Amino acid sequence: MPQSGGRTAAIHLKRPYAFLLVFPFSLALSVLITLIFSVSTASAEYFITPPPSASYSVISGRGWAYIVPFLVENTADIEKLIQCESQGVNISRPDSNGRISDGLLQFNRGPSDVMGSGTWADMEHRFDFYGSPIAPSDAIHLADLMISNGFLGRWTCARLTGLLK
Repeated sequence: MPQSGGRTAAIHLKRPYAFLLVFPFSLALSVLITLIFSVSTASAEYFITPPPSASYSVISGRGWAYIVPFLVENTADIEKLIQCESQGVNISRPDSNGRISDGLLQFNRGPSDVMGSGTWADMEHRFDFYGSPIAPSDAIHLADLMISNGFLGRWTCARLTGLLK
């Protein structure tokens, strides 16, 4: 209670009652420490699940595999073509016609001998799809478009593997 003269009175408690002022805080601190300890020592379980199957495709063959971020309609045909054309190796090399071919699916360059010319450029314009023949995802995507639209015969390997009769 305030005393006269504007001074405030100090609160004096007997020892047994002083504990009551500290007890709620010590209890809260005890609970907090218990929670922290139990959280830090608890075992954690993590579940890793693949994205929905419709959002990606796996294209694979003997000793190679590619995961692409889209659904491939002609998986078996593309796998056979890749196995025949490049054995899964993303490479640029001379083809049977003497021109350089690029990527997993060996897209033949045009007379200018510039990567992305020839078959790749023709099909890019036809399907309004732009990318690179040496980017596996792009090559698989364009090949899928080509096969779905009747251009499987553009690959010699389509005949060699029996995909075209």
